[in-house]
Amino acid sequence: MDKLRGITRRLSPSWLWILASFTLPIAIAAGVKASIHLQQHSPPASQLRCQTIIADPQPPMNVRSSPVVAADNMLGRLPNGVPLIVIDENEGWLKISSPLQGWVYKELTVTSCGSSNNAAVAAQSPSDAGTHLMAIATQQYQAGNINGAIALAKTVSSDSSVYPVAIDAVSQWQTDWNRAESGYYTAQTALRDGKWEQVLSQVEHYPNIRFWKEKLAGLVKQAIAQQESSQSKKEAVTPPSQNP
Repeated sequence: MDKLRGITRRLSPSWLWILASFTLPIAIAAGVKASIHLQQHSPPASQLRCQTIIADPQPPMNVRSSPVVAADNMLGRLPNGVPLIVIDENEGWLKISSPLQGWVYKELTVTSCGSSNNAAVAAQSPSDAGTHLMAIATQQYQAGNINGAIALAKTVSSDSSVYPVAIDAVSQWQTDWNRAESGYYTAQTALRDGKWEQVLSQVEHYPNIRFWKEKLAGLVKQAIAQQESSQSKKEAVTPPSQNP
């Protein structure tokens, strides 16, 4: 606790506010997730369903007769957004029974688990399914799967009420992702060079992407700890004042 007080004394009130606003939502999200995991029982299997959807950055996705890439085992191709029925998994490949029987590469799909009511949305009309697809795409984006997220957003039908949102998201997500990635590596270099203020400066106006904010939060904590350690060492070697 004394160490924490020492750290906070050396940070201006404005920096404290920025750091709190940056890290608190992450901490709350982690706490809520842990609380739900510890305090709630899993929903009955009849109420919880997982849905796997194609999200290939370079569609259509190949369906193969065996879980290997070979020139002679192609069965067909499927577009993004198509729900799959998965019946088995083998070393990064998923065996599916619908809409084709065969194997697909797992990294080119996304899986979302929710109530049976939410999973049933995909069986509705394309316009209704757009909302469901965007929800999954946003979840994947925040989790760090930028390519899968954009691939899904591009599958939203033009007659969906969320189509304008999907179009904007495709361009905005990539822009924000690039900013967040660049800011993270800038902070990483600054931390290595002992420029702690530059690390902290990345916090302000950082894109709201959970994946990158969690990574940057780790650098911020290291910068604060190193700054405190350096200051403590300086104080330890500073001779006492000779003034009467």
